[in-house]
Amino acid sequence: MMDNPLFYKSSKKGRFFRVLFVACCVFVVVLLVTAFIYLAACHQNISRQLAQGIPVRGNELAIANLYFTSCVPYFVLASAMVFCAFMIRKMAACTDSVPEKLTPCMFNPAIEAGGSVFIEQAELEEDKDDDW
Repeated sequence: MMDNPLFYKSSKKGRFFRVLFVACCVFVVVLLVTAFIYLAACHQNISRQLAQGIPVRGNELAIANLYFTSCVPYFVLASAMVFCAFMIRKMAACTDSVPEKLTPCMFNPAIEAGGSVFIEQAELEEDKDDDW
């Protein structure tokens, strides 16, 4: 009966890591969409400038600079977020690999702790304090 998966407690850390993983994946998708939009806009801007008669020769650095400043940072940030998402997934797998089992005594009412050595020692110390 205890091998039933319904008797496992869900880990709050595992749930937190799963939510964080999904949030990272959504953020990666948003970054990639933004990067492709900026890539298309940059390409369109360069095409218009070249159509106006601006020569490519001598402007290679300016063209590369437009690409590097407009869309490349989004691709780099998206790749870093992919790395972070997979690290979060590994951390979630580590926390979920050893599930906490509910023990049968958790279902039973509380039992009085009679005859405890700790309680007897505490009573003796109280008796010593009363002698003052």
